[in-house]
Amino acid sequence: MRIISLVIGAIAGGIVFLYYFLPSPVLSGLAQPLLDLVVILAAAGLLFAGLHLLGRHAARAAGSPLSLVVVAAFLATFIASTLPGGFSQRLGEWIYRWLLAPGLAATFALLPIFLAYALYRRARVRELGMLLFLLSFIVVLLGQLPYVAETLPALAEIRHSLLTGMTAAVFRGILIGMAVAIILALFSRLRSDPGT
Repeated sequence: MRIISLVIGAIAGGIVFLYYFLPSPVLSGLAQPLLDLVVILAAAGLLFAGLHLLGRHAARAAGSPLSLVVVAAFLATFIASTLPGGFSQRLGEWIYRWLLAPGLAATFALLPIFLAYALYRRARVRELGMLLFLLSFIVVLLGQLPYVAETLPALAEIRHSLLTGMTAAVFRGILIGMAVAIILALFSRLRSDPGT
């Protein structure tokens, strides 16, 4: 049974992989239902992960106030997302405006600090990659400042091209690498377990 699931996974991964390189109506008709299925499976996995989180922290809620906060926040967010209007009305809007949005803003505000710390750690290694990372960090950081973007529009353009062009190319490379790695892992699993 395991070999059948591995073969099905390898074929499905190969079809989606080919679709990204050779977009055609035939491959699109095969790949789009597979991608829709992956979205449904990911949503189901997220739901089960949330229920698992809820169960673990509900068992600890009596002795741990932080677990009680996790359970209350999970239930409030889940209930708000299932109400009519979702996060655009009443409770959902309040949760999004006063909890989720500030949390996301704080996370993105900390991003330059994480990059600076990574730069500090990387500065011990003397190589060209460290210099390119330093220059990219400075351009992106300065390009986000409103005063610099207004006075030096060329720097803002460089920042924009860095974030859209090069980053998108790197992201595509990561996706292609992940797809190749998954396909190779499936085939190596088939080779290591020929009798299953």
